Amino acid sequence: MFIVYLSYMNIIVTKSQYQKIIYTLLDTLYGPKLTYKKVSQRIEIFSREGDHIFTVYTVGGKAKGCEQDMYVNSETGEEIDKFIPMAATRKKLFSKTVLSYVNEKTGLDIDCIEFWYEKGPRHDSRYNFSVKKNKKIKRITN
Repeated sequence: MFIVYLSYMNIIVTKSQYQKIIYTLLDTLYGPKLTYKKVSQRIEIFSREGDHIFTVYTVGGKAKGCEQDMYVNSETGEEIDKFIPMAATRKKLFSKTVLSYVNEKTGLDIDCIEFWYEKGPRHDSRYNFSVKKNKKIKRITN
């Protein structure tokens, strides 16, 4: 029996390999085909099972400078966190990969993505991680 302790090992993954891993994970969880429905000033994106997984704000609720701001629903974020550590999902490459995946699967042209994380022992404050084009915006709210 051979056991590998990953905590003692450095694994090098290229950007394209990483993106392929995330695409495969998202396909397994939600795809391979996503659908969407325009509702008033937002677009709701649904998984193959019909679950509402992302919301795109096109007028109100957008981050400054965004044409279409995609919010990752909390249930979706929690589900992704079961497979990928939260520290990894706060990285620009992860956010851009999710954004590329959704744009590719829906044909939409979304330019921003936003994640919210509960923090603190009682989850009494939230951490906002937003990626816009090539700029990363961090905000902490209580």
